[in-house]
Amino acid sequence: RAVRDGGGIEADYKVEAPKASALEVTLLGSDAFSEFASQWSRQNELTQNFEVDDRMYDEFQRFVASKQQKGEIKLEALYSGPLDKLKTILEQSEYKSSEREVERLQRYIVEEIQRDFGKYSKDIKEDIANSILARYLPESMLLERDLKTDQQVQETVKLLKTDNGFEKVLAKGNQRDQDAPLAQSPGETQLASSKQNADESTNGAKVTMQF
Repeated sequence: RAVRDGGGIEADYKVEAPKASALEVTLLGSDAFSEFASQWSRQNELTQNFEVDDRMYDEFQRFVASKQQKGEIKLEALYSGPLDKLKTILEQSEYKSSEREVERLQRYIVEEIQRDFGKYSKDIKEDIANSILARYLPESMLLERDLKTDQQVQETVKLLKTDNGFEKVLAKGNQRDQDAPLAQSPGETQLASSKQNADESTNGAKVTMQF
């Protein structure tokens, strides 16, 4: 493969990484998974075929709800900054009715985020499992486990198993490299610039130079 100046090697096959939900980001940022794992580990023993079932998931949701009520977790944390700023402005402007609307919006945001427990249950269960298993397994085994469910790894394996899939990707990449102009080195760029200036100064006349 040709390596171009400043650009490196462009990926031939791109797989978008999955994006975390607002709920997952908030739970990760508040250490909710780690704290739940600590509590669970004190009360339970790890079995050989461990998995986060619906019963444990319900337990985790109750754990988060309790933290939310105590103010230890704020599910709306991602939006708190802009909303608090808006409330301050409204308070200074004495728009009491609008201020109440912002408070209502905050409650609505929390309700919306709580619904994400159902929508993103697969990802959150995986986070719970990883936090618990991290207390019992070495990092190498956790990494091996993650690779089995990694979307980008799965897509790569799928490509390799497809008939001629990998060869087609390489062929397409090679053709792109052949069609694209190679980057010039600084010396080549300077020489080309000098030649262009010389051509312009002689109005295209032929000039013989000896060195």
